[in-house]
Amino acid sequence: MLDGHIVLSRRLAEEGHYPAIDIESSISRVMPAVVSPEHMARAQHFKQLWSRYQQTRDLISVGAYVAGGDRETDMALALHPVLVRYQRQGLRDNESMQGSGEALASIFAPAPGG
Repeated sequence: MLDGHIVLSRRLAEEGHYPAIDIESSISRVMPAVVSPEHMARAQHFKQLWSRYQQTRDLISVGAYVAGGDRETDMALALHPVLVRYQRQGLRDNESMQGSGEALASIFAPAPGG
């Protein structure tokens, strides 16, 4: 049983980002029932950081955002390349749910020695 809505983004597709899923607009009502609470928390944190970057994107692109002004925006900016890599997938690539969850966990794992 699947219950959700996947919204595609023309902007992401034009940037060569595939699959071009707009995670801010897409929802899954089943996800909480099929993933662990830890996975769900990581997914929500990922989505919050992605959204924060998108909200600040224009300021960042013109150099108007000053680091240190907002901790969550600083984190979103620092992790943005990693968030993009996590979302992108080649046409012939596939990933298991376990592998996807492990990759998501690695994004938020503490840095070695820190």
